[in-house]
Amino acid sequence: MTTEEFSNEFDTLLNSYSTIEAFGKTPSTVELDEYEKSVFLTKAQEEIVIDMYNGKNPFGDSFEKTEEIRRYLSTLIKTYTTTDKKVGYTGLSKSSVFFELPKDDLWFITYESVNLKDDGLGCMSGEDISVIPITQDEYHRIRKNPFRGTNERRALRLDLSDKVVEIVSKYNVESYLIRYLSRPAPIILTDLTENLSINGISVKTECELNPVIHRAILERAVKLAIISRVPNAGKE
Repeated sequence: MTTEEFSNEFDTLLNSYSTIEAFGKTPSTVELDEYEKSVFLTKAQEEIVIDMYNGKNPFGDSFEKTEEIRRYLSTLIKTYTTTDKKVGYTGLSKSSVFFELPKDDLWFITYESVNLKDDGLGCMSGEDISVIPITQDEYHRIRKNPFRGTNERRALRLDLSDKVVEIVSKYNVESYLIRYLSRPAPIILTDLTENLSINGISVKTECELNPVIHRAILERAVKLAIISRVPNAGKE
């Protein structure tokens, strides 16, 4: 759907709902401006993406397990590689290195690896190995375990604040790669006034997701609008 189609069908679907007041009074309808409709569409879009990622979909699987769900979210998958090691941080290991993650649109990391450059690896130097995310408590339990700790096949990742991660590896880390699910751009039906924005954007913005799920976004957005404006709407 284009933004115009989203707007027009939003109004049509919204007007199909009405609240019948007591004693036979005229039904009351919900009216929204373009900014309000954009807010509900954006919220619905984000909820649906998170549901798909978590497996709350008709297939019951996360998006990595279902080809159809992967296609729905393919425009949101991005790859990021960095060799820029951050300084000024104290790690849990003497071999810890720190990298900064994308700050603007990163939602969920779906895959990560590091490239090792270390003479101690011999012919394996230059290989990519998996990175396993763990908590600080887990790290202290497994750090000396040769099978679950760091080795020539795996490194560990701990999260810090400000989108900085700590990578613990037995060998020298040359670069860090992630593939991640990005936050979708908001659906904005028209250019907004100077004092209004959604997720930092104030210009007309089309939905970037697969058109197959546009109607699901529209229907959820209208439901969110009704629930927000009509007392007890959506409650059994």
